[in-house]
Amino acid sequence: MMPFTIFQRLVLGNIAVLVLVLVLGGVVSFSLERLQKINHEVLVKNQKSILIGNRLMDTFEQLVQFDEKYFVALDKDYLIRFQGHASNLKKDFSILAALMETKEQQELFNKTVRIFDQYLIWFDTNAPEKRSENTKFDHLSGERLPYIQAIAANINTISELSRDIITQKTTLSGKMVRRVFIGTIITTILTVLVGMAITIINTRAIKKSVNRLQKQTKEISRGRFEQILTVKGPKEIQDLARHFNIMCRRLEELDDLKADFISHVSHELRTPITSIKEASAMLSKGFYADEPEKQQELLILIREECQRLLKSVLRILDYSKMEARKMEYQIVQLNLPDIIRKSILKLAPLARKKKILLEFSPPRTNLPAVCADEDRLIEVLDNLVGNALKFTPSKGKIIISCRRVEEGNGLLVCVEDTGPGIKPEHLENIFYKFKQIDNNLNAKMGTGLGLSISKYIIKAHGGKIWAQNQESGGTKILFTLPAAS
Repeated sequence: MMPFTIFQRLVLGNIAVLVLVLVLGGVVSFSLERLQKINHEVLVKNQKSILIGNRLMDTFEQLVQFDEKYFVALDKDYLIRFQGHASNLKKDFSILAALMETKEQQELFNKTVRIFDQYLIWFDTNAPEKRSENTKFDHLSGERLPYIQAIAANINTISELSRDIITQKTTLSGKMVRRVFIGTIITTILTVLVGMAITIINTRAIKKSVNRLQKQTKEISRGRFEQILTVKGPKEIQDLARHFNIMCRRLEELDDLKADFISHVSHELRTPITSIKEASAMLSKGFYADEPEKQQELLILIREECQRLLKSVLRILDYSKMEARKMEYQIVQLNLPDIIRKSILKLAPLARKKKILLEFSPPRTNLPAVCADEDRLIEVLDNLVGNALKFTPSKGKIIISCRRVEEGNGLLVCVEDTGPGIKPEHLENIFYKFKQIDNNLNAKMGTGLGLSISKYIIKAHGGKIWAQNQESGGTKILFTLPAAS
């Protein structure tokens, strides 16, 4: 699983905090909406039901009075007022029906309406114009009393139930306010704690890794290039640790190269300088004053060692230019077999001196030209053939061949020798600068900068170079060059 970056950690932390805030906002919004609904019901529905109930009670009391006056006085005006109040009561009953909230209220309201309807039927049946003259009002009053008492008691009970509902909702509203307040405090504290925890975790992960890198940096400043084994933390820190380890390996390689360079320079430069110093000292002291031939030999020795010294310095300078990508090449079309023959002709005397067979295996068909710098290409061949001559024993054989690449448009050059060969694990290392590979035969393979410079030159020409061991013994160095288009 890929580690999270610092940005991703911060985003996830902010998302966690945001989720908590959203949850808090949702809970508060839901509670406030419910609280608003309760308050609205209390103000609009329950309070209104009490007001309607009180109005019903007042109207009903007036209705009863007009009922009694009508039965006693037999005045039609009282009858009209009675009928008007009855109509108003029916309208209020229809309004109150929509305000009944509980089942108990609805049942009691329906019962009250039925009793009121029965009361009106009774009134209509026992109206003075319909009753006999012998019926006394006291008797009628006793018949209507149960209706009046039941209606009044039910209206009062409905109002009391509405007041109880208001009390319950007010209590519930207070509890909800307290819950919202407590929930807000808890969620706020939790949000702060989560934010602090995320900050501490991220800070500790970063600080711990940075401290390790800081400690290793101090070790590097003391010359100990130890790598960091494992680093846990954000992806950027792990990438930094990985690049830090690459830097350690590179610094260690550079430190080794520095030692190799000093060893190489001290070896390559000390010998000719010593020879020049001793020869010039002998001449300055008048040695061989009577033997001009000996003096001429010393002068030739000084000249040869100066050339050797100059060649070593120029090689180091050329390699520095190649590493800086500032080497200039004079590219022209060349016939590769002719260039190989020039190099062989130059090194043939050394091969005869060491009794080594040096031969060129010409291609069977004409090869296309290559675009290359002639001097640099000869330098590559001189390095490869020179190394082969250096490490091939007497009566050995070196064969240089040239042919087309089997796949693609290019040419392949191969330098084979019958020397001691190279261990497989060192086949790549021979192209590193200042690297010397021990072949367990008291000889150093791939000395100096020759093969490293050759690799730079071949790569600059668009080819590649590599080494192989032969089954019969010896080493095979191969390189390719693209054919001219």
